[in-house]
Amino acid sequence: MQNDPSEKLALEGGPPAKRTPFPSRRRHGDLDKRLLEEVIDSDVLFYWLGTKVRELQRRFAELYGRKYCVACSSGTAAVHTALGVLELPPGSEVITTSITDMGGLTGLLYQGLVPVFADVEPETLNLDPTSVRECLTPRTRAIIATHHAGLAADMDGLLEIGREAGVPVVEDCAQAYGCQYRGRLTGTMAPVSAFSLNHFKHIECGSGGMILTDDEQIRYRAALFIDKCYQREEGIRNPFFLAPNYQMTELQAAVALAQLERLPRIVERRNQLGTRLDRSLAEIPGVSPQKVRPGDRHTYFLYLFRLDLERFASTAEEFSEALNAEGVPNKAHLITGGMPVYLYRIFQERSAFPGSNYPFGDRTYPKGLCPVAEDAFDRWITMDLFENWSEQDIDEIAHGIAKVAWHFARRRAAAPV
Repeated sequence: MQNDPSEKLALEGGPPAKRTPFPSRRRHGDLDKRLLEEVIDSDVLFYWLGTKVRELQRRFAELYGRKYCVACSSGTAAVHTALGVLELPPGSEVITTSITDMGGLTGLLYQGLVPVFADVEPETLNLDPTSVRECLTPRTRAIIATHHAGLAADMDGLLEIGREAGVPVVEDCAQAYGCQYRGRLTGTMAPVSAFSLNHFKHIECGSGGMILTDDEQIRYRAALFIDKCYQREEGIRNPFFLAPNYQMTELQAAVALAQLERLPRIVERRNQLGTRLDRSLAEIPGVSPQKVRPGDRHTYFLYLFRLDLERFASTAEEFSEALNAEGVPNKAHLITGGMPVYLYRIFQERSAFPGSNYPFGDRTYPKGLCPVAEDAFDRWITMDLFENWSEQDIDEIAHGIAKVAWHFARRRAAAPV
């Protein structure tokens, strides 16, 4: 019986749950080629002299119903720019999540800002507003709301804290294209938001990023920030603040425009498949997918689920190994190096700038700082979920998870007390 969870584990010689191969996934095609050819034929790759970056900015802003978009070279650059335009003085504290990518922190350090790591919600792995409130100090100047894995953070809670504290919220939407919070698109609720176009995101152009805002002053400062503070709109080359070179090229924009055509279908299909898998896993004792609040739309940049390790009397690594043997690729320890980011050497040693503790000052990041996040790395499994998969692929994945869960729970029940 194909869907009998009691059939022998593949690790022990049984048939793998994934009986059909995953389909190949090709992300670029004729439209990408045509738009790239138009750029080459124009003989202009520089964004200021070309048309593709401007068109991408216009169309992306329209897609999200925002007034302005500024394109840049990467998602890291987008977050850096979003922080840079806030004009926060060095030494300011910025509250951010303990589960994120280093790209969401690099610009913060370059601006001389001090990261303050808040804990996450145990059922979503998104920033916990209660923990954020506990992190507030008189030096807090901003909050970064990262929407993890395609699932929206609690924006009402975070925006309320921002209003009460008088500090802006920045949305990091690198993993959250098309994601919704209570019917509102992520990337539209804060004064400024950042997106990524690197290889692993819903859509990509190798590397690229976008900043969205409705504020003309933020748009203008972002346009300066990504271009060495050259005032190209006025024809002035006389920088008045320190800014990097984060220009997007016409080649990147051409590919991003082609990808943008596919984005609605991509996020809709990922939501369908992820929701299907959620329903299946909800029936497996000891396995819990990310919690999706009523009115939210998860777009499954990644698929995550939590294990009741006490029920299984196993580690996440053991569960992961058995599931990989079933033909279901997965990883234990999430996506950020097996630990909350504050346990990285750069924060433990306060070594952002060699020979100095700048910008950390006397702030340290001890183990135990965010207990929910630290525990999560022992309990959660991460998988890819791609829009070209079929319902059969999803059902076979669910069967593999059910098999491993059934056998591990049975072993636990049979173990001597």
